Amino acid sequence: MAFDSEVQENAVCCITATGSGDQFGWAVFSEDLRAFRICEYLEDVHLSRTEALLLQLQPKRCCWFALPNEVPRKLRSVAESCGVELEEVKSQTAKEVDLEQDLGRLLVDGLGRHLEEQRHAQGMKSLAVLIGHLQLLNEAGNFKACTLGLYPLRNFVFLDKAAFSALNVLPRPEESQRSSTNLLGFLNRCRSQIGQRRLRQWLTQPLTDPQKISRRHDIVEMLVGADSFLRDLEGQLRRVPDLERIAARLHRTHAQSKAQGATLEDLVNLYHCILATDKMVQALEAYQGKHREVLEGTLLERLRSIMKDFGNFRALVEQTIDLQQAELRNYCISTAFDPSLKQLAMQRDKVREQMEAVRADVDKKLNLAGRGNEKSVSLNECPEGLALRVTKKHQQAVQKWNGKPPLKVLSLKKTEVFFTTTELVKLNKDLQQAVDDYQKQTDALVAKALKVASTYSSVVERLADVLADLDVLCSLARVALTAPCTFVRAKLDESGKDCVIDGAVHVLVTANSTQSFVANSVEMHRDLSRLHLITGPNMGGKSTYIRSIALIALLNQMGSFVPCRSAVLPCFDSIMCRVGASDMQLRGISTFMAEMLEAACILNVATERSLVIVDELGRGTSTADGFGIAWAIAKHLVEDTRCFTLFATHFHELAALEQATAAVRNRHATAVVEPQSGRLTFLYALADGAADQSYGAFVAELAGFPERVVAEARRQAEELESASSFGRARKRRKQEMLPESVQNIFEAENEEDFVRLATENLPKLQNFLDEGCDV
Repeated sequence: MAFDSEVQENAVCCITATGSGDQFGWAVFSEDLRAFRICEYLEDVHLSRTEALLLQLQPKRCCWFALPNEVPRKLRSVAESCGVELEEVKSQTAKEVDLEQDLGRLLVDGLGRHLEEQRHAQGMKSLAVLIGHLQLLNEAGNFKACTLGLYPLRNFVFLDKAAFSALNVLPRPEESQRSSTNLLGFLNRCRSQIGQRRLRQWLTQPLTDPQKISRRHDIVEMLVGADSFLRDLEGQLRRVPDLERIAARLHRTHAQSKAQGATLEDLVNLYHCILATDKMVQALEAYQGKHREVLEGTLLERLRSIMKDFGNFRALVEQTIDLQQAELRNYCISTAFDPSLKQLAMQRDKVREQMEAVRADVDKKLNLAGRGNEKSVSLNECPEGLALRVTKKHQQAVQKWNGKPPLKVLSLKKTEVFFTTTELVKLNKDLQQAVDDYQKQTDALVAKALKVASTYSSVVERLADVLADLDVLCSLARVALTAPCTFVRAKLDESGKDCVIDGAVHVLVTANSTQSFVANSVEMHRDLSRLHLITGPNMGGKSTYIRSIALIALLNQMGSFVPCRSAVLPCFDSIMCRVGASDMQLRGISTFMAEMLEAACILNVATERSLVIVDELGRGTSTADGFGIAWAIAKHLVEDTRCFTLFATHFHELAALEQATAAVRNRHATAVVEPQSGRLTFLYALADGAADQSYGAFVAELAGFPERVVAEARRQAEELESASSFGRARKRRKQEMLPESVQNIFEAENEEDFVRLATENLPKLQNFLDEGCDV
């Protein structure tokens, strides 16, 4: 994930840690918003929280200072996986900072009002290092212009790199920002740059507060219910420029910074944005539905206040800038604004008229044949200014001219000749003086206009904040209306006891496939079924199913509708995944070690409010070790952590966990084998209970294995299963699944009772044998 300034915030962060290395300090500075945010947190050996913060904020670079022991090496690995450039700060740089004095010069409101921030000693240490490293005091535009606040760690869902990769949250380097193969691209129907940036922020920072989530849902529901209203807003949002960048340039102009300041083009773009915003306010005020109160508090009140503050800005642009010329992308001061400017423009134009008269006189006297209405002698730009020009065929006529005015050849080229007269040379000097005078007066007026406009930088920042939110909400509504599957509003369960989804769909699979998708449901209850063990064949849909549930949870908490028929969802504090290790292998870590690292992160970080999805844990080691580890982790998650967990596995013996501990429920991906052809057909539908057999040989057959290899695989698997404790355990489990009447047959005390019971229950016994159970 390389940094992309178009859709990511221009931010730089700094990380420090205590001597023991367990408490980290974090500081981040947004260059465009001139905002400092700090936090501190307890970190584990895998740097899980640091990884989550890097993914949430996606800074363009990260620096670190005085980290103990092996932390720098681990941080380099984490930063590389997150696509963040990492650099070390030298101790001399950190020593040069007097934090209290420097913040007094940088902060808008001084340091005295930030007592809560000062209590976070490690975060303030990171802030001191960051200020020195970025040399913020060398930029005059930062003085009395920066803000300081705490970064609200608990306000956002914890998502680590494993979750980002498993759920395809962000585009890969080769994918575009609108590619439907990743979640950001699928949701990106934004009409503005600030909207795209905000969408990425919402997606990487899902909310944990149900009230805030519900307010986003309310606005999306309002927009979904009024398609024409939504289209009107989308049309106006197209006129919204990159307001965050414009605000930053206006601020630099106001602070007389050496960096690039605002231009007349910025003012014109902002002017058209304000006109579009005024129309959007009128449209929003016309809404009188059930979400009127939320609309007022979320958008309208803020927009009205902003538009009021922009009252004089519109008049400034209309009076000073030539808006007709601006339509032609020629941004200049209107001549009607300043009488002296109009006079200078008249003088300039008068000289040009005199030059045209000289041209006409020479053209008449040379009497050269032109092509059609084309002038045989024309005025063109050249290094000497404006000069007379004829084509190459008239070169002799110019050089042999002996009349008045005398002609002086300036240059001979392959297809044309440039020449001038004494009067034209004088007029060129007069024109240059007139242009210089006009430009000098224009520059002065432009500087005055920009200086006045620069005082609106904070208002532009507020407008950017609101319109970015509105653009994302419109994007989410458009997705809900046009997605290839049904999107509905989820009901939030603030008690956190239920997670019930009817007809869940993996939206990225649906968006990129022409085949119909088999929707599946999930019903999990905190006390009765918080861990679902999912067995079934390879390619049977287990991985897609558990990912679809995690995606639905993520979409819900960013404020979106979700792809299903109905849903009741809790607010999770983290979504954690253990589903693959391909990127780990590129970093020199074995498959099994990658599994263990991700599993360790889950065990250390997951809480009762987490959603955990695990896929094929333990496959990188021996069967016995893998089964033991998978059993222990599943048991820990259900008994100790008590979080909602979807655990997909090929260890069918794990199904016995349902009898060993409470709140476990077995489910399996269904498939059927046709009796005559022996062909395996995947149904992709989930059903209750554990899978009764493995279909590995069938999948090998589908992959095109030679018949002899498939047959040998089946024979060896049957022998191994019969001889292993796993095979005996599976037989016992199959017997445990039998009806009581059939179980009595096998529990007969002698042969006579066995024959009698088998005869009495022959149909049930036959059915048992037909299902492939070994007697």
